[in-house]
Amino acid sequence: MSGPLPDDRPTGDVAADKATWRTAVRAARRELVDGWSEAERDAAAQALATAGLEHLRGYAVARGRDGLAGVTVTAYEPMRTEPPVRGLTDALRRAGVRVLVPLTLERPRLDWADLDDPGRTPLGEEALREVDLAFVPGLAVSRAGVRLGQGGGYYDTVLPRLRELSGGAPVVLVLHDHEVVPQVPADGHDAVVDAVLRPATGVRRLPLA
Repeated sequence: MSGPLPDDRPTGDVAADKATWRTAVRAARRELVDGWSEAERDAAAQALATAGLEHLRGYAVARGRDGLAGVTVTAYEPMRTEPPVRGLTDALRRAGVRVLVPLTLERPRLDWADLDDPGRTPLGEEALREVDLAFVPGLAVSRAGVRLGQGGGYYDTVLPRLRELSGGAPVVLVLHDHEVVPQVPADGHDAVVDAVLRPATGVRRLPLA
């Protein structure tokens, strides 16, 4: 593959291959965001917000919803090197969308809280029943939709449960532009996502042709 990520050359040790990839992705992310100007960061945030909001609106309309008021999504509070999704979560909240963010429990468990709740009161797993669409973090994704995560196993555990409780809410992975690749090292339990959101290309459904 081209770009700052490693060639996909499996060694037979998936855990070691994943560690190599995570190191490479994190280094590429640091280099990317360290080189951003404030205007470039703002532009990326705005692009994610516009595309994410448009995709959710189209999804809601296709399912007979009258606008976005009352729609519930998951998102997250990004680390410095992650795609700047705060613009998206702010736009969603202004549109009347309820945004749930994860609370880290004992590995690999997550709880959930309303982003509008400054106290981050845990809502429990049952809150996932209300989710219409999930925006989730990760490090990379294959063209087939296999997600490479941070290594904690949280989303590999929660995403099957989310789909079960919500009745099949689609999962949209938020990435930087270069982080869609032909293949990632994967185990059978690794989560598969439905779409990817990036600043330059907006939302693309997976698998990609």
